[in-house]
Amino acid sequence: RDLTDERFQATMAAVRKHFEHEDFEKALPLCMKASEVRPDCAVVRRCRVFALLSLSRWADALKTCDKLACGEESFAFERAYCFYRLNQFPEALKALGSSNDNEEGGRKDRLEAQIKYRMGDYAACAQMYERLYNDDPEDTGLLVNALASRISGDQPHKAIAAMAGKEEIFEASYELCFNLACAYIDEGRLEDAEAKLQDAKKICVAELLEGEEDEEEGDRRTEAELENHEELAAIQVQTATVLQRLGGEEALKKAGSLYNAVLKPRSSKEGEIDVTVKAVACNNLVALRPEGKSLFDSLKRLDIASKDSLEHKLTRKQAMEIAINKCLALLQARKLDAAKTELQKLTADFKGHPRVAVVQAAVAFKEKKAKGAEDVLQAYLTEHPGSEEALICLAQLHAQQNRYKDAAEALDQLPRASRANPRTAEVVVAFHQRQKNPDKAVTCLRDAISYWSGKDGGEEDEDMLAQVLRIASRLAIQLKDKAFAAEAFQLYLERVDGSDVEALCGLVQALASVDPQRATEYAQRLQVPDYAHLDPEELENGTIPKYAHMVKRGADGDAQKDQQAKKKKKRKPKHPKNYDPANPGPAPDPERWLPKRERTEFKKKMRKKDKNLARGPQGSMVVDEKALRKTGPSTAQVELSSDAASRPKGTKTKKGKK
Repeated sequence: RDLTDERFQATMAAVRKHFEHEDFEKALPLCMKASEVRPDCAVVRRCRVFALLSLSRWADALKTCDKLACGEESFAFERAYCFYRLNQFPEALKALGSSNDNEEGGRKDRLEAQIKYRMGDYAACAQMYERLYNDDPEDTGLLVNALASRISGDQPHKAIAAMAGKEEIFEASYELCFNLACAYIDEGRLEDAEAKLQDAKKICVAELLEGEEDEEEGDRRTEAELENHEELAAIQVQTATVLQRLGGEEALKKAGSLYNAVLKPRSSKEGEIDVTVKAVACNNLVALRPEGKSLFDSLKRLDIASKDSLEHKLTRKQAMEIAINKCLALLQARKLDAAKTELQKLTADFKGHPRVAVVQAAVAFKEKKAKGAEDVLQAYLTEHPGSEEALICLAQLHAQQNRYKDAAEALDQLPRASRANPRTAEVVVAFHQRQKNPDKAVTCLRDAISYWSGKDGGEEDEDMLAQVLRIASRLAIQLKDKAFAAEAFQLYLERVDGSDVEALCGLVQALASVDPQRATEYAQRLQVPDYAHLDPEELENGTIPKYAHMVKRGADGDAQKDQQAKKKKKRKPKHPKNYDPANPGPAPDPERWLPKRERTEFKKKMRKKDKNLARGPQGSMVVDEKALRKTGPSTAQVELSSDAASRPKGTKTKKGKK
């Protein structure tokens, strides 16, 4: 017995040593050996399960937990974690529910929150992480996960509100700056997002440089070499997303180069980039390309981004965007059958989403079934009235069919905030003008002006009001509605920019025919140049200067120098290869570029059948002597003899009387 105990202690000492060196492959057989010696030892059972979990052998670990579970040692948390890693989330929650709260502590809540995140219950996940962070404010990782949950659940405003007043903890983790930048992107605050991404990059590079100090001197990497580090890939992809949304030729070109840098093959020395980051980069790069360009490569990239292995790693929003883009790319490639197959999967996974209805309408329209596309959108709006994406798509469909009245009615069903958007209001005004109904166009703009005037927001609301007022002033000038033009210009000066000279001139011009007294008052605010120093009589009697062909001549002859500079420089003639200008040889034929039949020296060869053509005046014909003469005996005597033989003898021919 003493010998057995000594062997057991020696085995467990070896297991402890391998655990310290993280050599779990060698530790596992030793755990099995110790378990055979003392199968009832709780420490041995836990070591065995721990070794399997560290080796990522989830199925084997789950079987071992089920086999070794007995009494108080139920391995409930370990079983739940195995189910979670095997993507069996309902079973994981069920197993986690049977665990002992006092025993497991905070790790149970963290695992439950992560399971709910993978199941798409982002609101519950965010609440759990926020509660855990309130209990442990020093753990910034909990706040990072809470922000990620809010953003994935389409609640970026709550993520931004959660970070209000916590600027001092941004330097603790670059993930905080990164997640806040993602929230800004969803809110449309692209400049703020770009600034936060730059901060995240600086913090991440600083952390990587600190890690490089622990490496040997020859293996240390510089800041420039860390530019392509796998930890920076997600920041680069989001930076490219911001540039892509900002638009512009240079921004789009830079965004494409960032995507390609992330997706290019990496050497064995470089670390692998996370597959979800690559999937998002592939999807965004496809969306960046113009319609119908590089479709084969786009479909190849979308196939990579929509692999089954990524099903539980992508968020619900990311998976839907990739699936929609794949379906649209198949439509552009005219692969309708494949597009319909993807649409069926899309409908099953994201039933009830407005973008799914839009894709269904796009498939029907591609099949030249405009009525079917309209029916799909109308059916969705019946179940989900007021859906902005469906209404905008329906309005576009009506506009393509020149049904501007129906298109305007569809946009009128949008919420007031969307109708008051300057772009939407401008489109509605254009539809009403196509119908020659200016009153409705003015009513639409008045509603938008009223909406933004009642807002007491910041610079964004003021910018929206300014854009709507510019549209209103252009329409009023076009319609020659002086009262509406005066109202728009006056409101612009009062609420937006009181020093705008163009708006002030427009207001004076509009009030001149409506309210001359007020026009005079506003005209006094104009800064007119002073002409008091000019003599009117001298200007009237003076000659009109001629500015055409006048050249300013200076004392130094600047005009002559300018004229000489303008003269074209004589360029040396370019000669062919191996050409000697001193001995050029015979001159090339000037007609060498013309076809042979158009050259002066060309003489057409006559074919045999054309030998007797056209040797006289027009219409003449060459006749051979034998051409009109029949060969053989003459038929004249034959006919005469036959007539004589046919007459009866003794008869005479009678001459008729004249």
